[in-house]
Amino acid sequence: MTTRDLLNLLFKRKLVVVCFFLASLAGGFAGLSLIAPTYESTARLLVRIGQEDIYMPALASSQFRTPMMSVVREEQLHSEAAILTSATLARRVVDELTPAVLFPGIDLQHPWYTPKGVAQTLTRWYGRVEDYFFPLSANRSLVDKAVNRLRNDLSATALKSSNIIEVSLRNKDPHSAALGVNTLVQRYLTERVRIFQREQTAFFSEQLGQMNQQLAEAEAAVRQYRDQRQIVDVERQRSLQIDRLDDVRKRLDEFRVSVQQGERQSQVLRAQLASMPSTTELSGAQTSNSFAISEMNKQLADLKRQEADIGARFSSSDPRLQTLREEISVVDGLLTRQQAQRYGSSQQGINPLHARVRDDLLKNEALLAGYRQALTSWQALEGETRARMAELNASEAQYKQLVQQLDVLRDTRKLYLEKNEETRFQSAQAGAQIGNVSVVNWAVASDRPVSPKLWLVLIGVLLVGLFGGIGLAWLLELLDDSLKTDSDIWQYLQLPTITRVPELIPVKA
Repeated sequence: MTTRDLLNLLFKRKLVVVCFFLASLAGGFAGLSLIAPTYESTARLLVRIGQEDIYMPALASSQFRTPMMSVVREEQLHSEAAILTSATLARRVVDELTPAVLFPGIDLQHPWYTPKGVAQTLTRWYGRVEDYFFPLSANRSLVDKAVNRLRNDLSATALKSSNIIEVSLRNKDPHSAALGVNTLVQRYLTERVRIFQREQTAFFSEQLGQMNQQLAEAEAAVRQYRDQRQIVDVERQRSLQIDRLDDVRKRLDEFRVSVQQGERQSQVLRAQLASMPSTTELSGAQTSNSFAISEMNKQLADLKRQEADIGARFSSSDPRLQTLREEISVVDGLLTRQQAQRYGSSQQGINPLHARVRDDLLKNEALLAGYRQALTSWQALEGETRARMAELNASEAQYKQLVQQLDVLRDTRKLYLEKNEETRFQSAQAGAQIGNVSVVNWAVASDRPVSPKLWLVLIGVLLVGLFGGIGLAWLLELLDDSLKTDSDIWQYLQLPTITRVPELIPVKA
């Protein structure tokens, strides 16, 4: 179809196009008159990082208890928006304002012949059908309808690249819209305190009382154990016991050496005593010089004792041993020569050398017995000191365990004190409704409706009237089967046009 044909069509069907356009205008005007305008009220909330986002780890050790915060701004804003649009909050708002105040006319019954009456009738029929197939959904009260309508008309949106949430409510009444938004925000500020309140003060107060009792019992146990064990200064007592043990060990070493020396001296004296006679001839017989031999034997015995003593204390390569051995060799040679010389004597008596060696042996045995008794006493003292050290170590370990438990209880009590004070502060903060959310601006009644928009309706009516009229004209032309032109006759009948009769216009006489 060319432009010429389109213009001919519009001129031919101009009455249809004009009527349809006028009907569209009338319908748009009637729709604007019948449809009530919808108003929107908006409140803005600022969400900051607050105490709700900061928590303390529940550790008794204070060195690890530092405030921690893990906040994702997008998640935080979405969480706050979800609380604002929750069903519980919506029901509280409806219960407080009542459905009639929040949505004026929601409880009115319109006549069936009115448009609203027809809509109500259709809604009731649909509800009956739904109740038949889904009986659980039959309980529909006016409050439930108001809650559903409030949630459908309510929106909570976080503004991009900001910490602001816009809470909007659409309503036919601008004052009801503003009242609904402001009531919702007030209930939200109260509800979020309950949601973000992590602990209860009563719980920590009860736990603090139990902790005080346990702490008192632990302190009493530590005092009783310290008094029973007489623990004043464990480190000092251990130091004293160590010093005492060192002294005992030194004395033990000294007495062991003395016992060894005494045993060697006793062996030498017994050997000397066994090698000499107990009596000797004093006169009337051929005998040696007893006095000289006795002195030499005495000197030889003294030298051998010195040799044994030095050999026990020092090494065998000590130079004093070599000197003593040379002296022993000289005295031994002199003793041999003196024993070879004989003197006449006929008197016998006690050998003084034998008596002297015997006396030395008795003295050495007595001294050796004293050394052994002292060694036994010091060994017993060493055992007592070791036992005291073991008992002190065990007491110290148990005492440290009790003190450690006491320190843990004190740290835990400190933690409960902090948490109790924190929850008390949070309770006071909740009572004052202080949080990290503040109202930037409350909702006010708007005098400009958000729907329907007049300019959109006018543009829509104009476009529908114009294109609808053209479409209707084209449809009528398509359905018209009359022949109008020569081309129609040739196209549909395949016959040539012989003559054409012009339109006769009657002339008035």
